[in-house]
Amino acid sequence: MQFAESQKFRQWWIWLIVIGVSVSTILSAVYAYNKAGGELAGSALFSFIFSFIPLLVILLFWLLRLDTVIDETGITYCYYPFIKTKHIPWSELQQAYVRKYSPLMEYGGWGIRVGMGRKSGAYNVSGNMGLQLVFKNGRYLLLGTQHADELETYMQDLYKKGLVNKGETEPNIKDRY
Repeated sequence: MQFAESQKFRQWWIWLIVIGVSVSTILSAVYAYNKAGGELAGSALFSFIFSFIPLLVILLFWLLRLDTVIDETGITYCYYPFIKTKHIPWSELQQAYVRKYSPLMEYGGWGIRVGMGRKSGAYNVSGNMGLQLVFKNGRYLLLGTQHADELETYMQDLYKKGLVNKGETEPNIKDRY
């Protein structure tokens, strides 16, 4: 038995911004091309080349994906295409628990995030729920989830089996930085 989740950036507001910037950049390139008399020289060439950057950003956002698999051996995650598949055995963790967090206040947003002091980090896509991992070496990592209730139920089974410790209390947030 395992918990598996795959998350993608599919928030409407992200796509509105990315597509809006892309369209305006492409229109600027077309305008510069027409103003240059149909020749790709100087600013028209620069605008034309520059118009491909938003298209690459769209492709990147479409490909970004956070995959998480949790089973009795530990936690396996991948933030494609930037972070290859990594496995964390339960033996490396002091605690693991589902919690609500503030993406903007604690990590500065969503994505691949590093907390202040580089003692903590987060991999998330959207929302404000995640699996908080407290390593035995004092580091912290938060993996975002869109299925917190299912994850909490699965984690309760792991706590009962003694595979991972939930901990008596959540560590002080100041200890993470």
